[in-house]
Amino acid sequence: MLFKKVGTILIVIMASMMLTSTLGAANRDFSKIETVRIGVLGNIQEPSSIGIFNATKMAAEELNAAGGILGKKIEIIEGDTEGKTEKGINAFKKLTLSDKVDVLVGESVSGVALALQNYLPQSEIVYVAIVSSPAFTENIKKNYNQYKYSFRNSINGHRQEKWALKFLTEFVRGELGYNKIAILSENAKWAQDYAPYLKTDLEKVGMEVVFFEMFDMDVKDFSPIFTLIKSKGAQWIAEVVAWGATVPLVKSWQEIKPAPMGLVNATSMDSKFWEMTDGRCLSQVTFNFISRAPLTDKTIPFWDKYIKKYGTNPVYTTGFSYDTIYMLAEVIKQKKSVKSDDIISGLENITYKGVLHPETAFDKESHDLLEGRYVMPMVQWQSGGKQIVIWPKQFKTGNYIPPTWWK
Repeated sequence: MLFKKVGTILIVIMASMMLTSTLGAANRDFSKIETVRIGVLGNIQEPSSIGIFNATKMAAEELNAAGGILGKKIEIIEGDTEGKTEKGINAFKKLTLSDKVDVLVGESVSGVALALQNYLPQSEIVYVAIVSSPAFTENIKKNYNQYKYSFRNSINGHRQEKWALKFLTEFVRGELGYNKIAILSENAKWAQDYAPYLKTDLEKVGMEVVFFEMFDMDVKDFSPIFTLIKSKGAQWIAEVVAWGATVPLVKSWQEIKPAPMGLVNATSMDSKFWEMTDGRCLSQVTFNFISRAPLTDKTIPFWDKYIKKYGTNPVYTTGFSYDTIYMLAEVIKQKKSVKSDDIISGLENITYKGVLHPETAFDKESHDLLEGRYVMPMVQWQSGGKQIVIWPKQFKTGNYIPPTWWK
């Protein structure tokens, strides 16, 4: 009996040691590796994730053409999460255990990224996410040792909301003279950290929120909602949508002809949205974290090359993903290492001029993108499917044009 117990204990210990060894495989010896393996996560069917995959591949190709990282090529290995937690965990395990990637990038769904965050300490692998949930980096600040492997190169929901408030007060009220706002938001996790705060903040600055609704994700007919908004006398509709039925929403808006509409529509950032809506997105406004404007001297060349290569424009995840690969390459080059502690130290201290900002950097305590190291250009769909930056003034590429029915 004692022998059996000892044997069982030994088996458990050996299994644990094997698991720990396997999970720690990310920390390879840079001098002995042939390629730097970067795992990229996302939903291969969804535009924001397609932007992640395209941008990471494009950056890797450019770096490899220039000699790689100290002569070592970058290998991009994709993992399809399907935007679902369980699938995301499976993709994570394949990338870390089978493909033995050195670092992870990507995923635009906050729920998936938050689930993966708990696996990082075991795997001892650095993960740079492109998500908006404030909880992702709040976890790091609360327990650095547990979550130090996580970084966010994106703009969290609270910061997006503050930028939206700035747009609505400075442009919608300040330039257009509108004060009655309708907020129409999908009921998703990220929007729950956004839309209610926006309502409160608008009311604090004296703007009137005449309509507020967070609709279920399966809603397809928005005609009754826009009819109600119209009856409330709204002068501007602030939509907050990313994963919901964005095409039916915009088509219903054009059909009912309520107030002008614009704030957040992730699908509308894609140049294919013009075709998807049969041009009915005309006059609609959305932010994009990147646009064909001189955010830095790298932005317009990147934008043009991306369109030529992929036949569509960059979306909100694209610039962040592209810059992330370059930052990782710079850190690995400086440290001559792919060990996680070296990558963490490098990212905590890097200041990088990318396509989004001339001084991209991370907060050392939260590993969040530093405050102010981003812009959120507001883009309007205009005649012929053109996307025109209307705000802020320093990045304008054209003037705002109201819907034809709006006087």
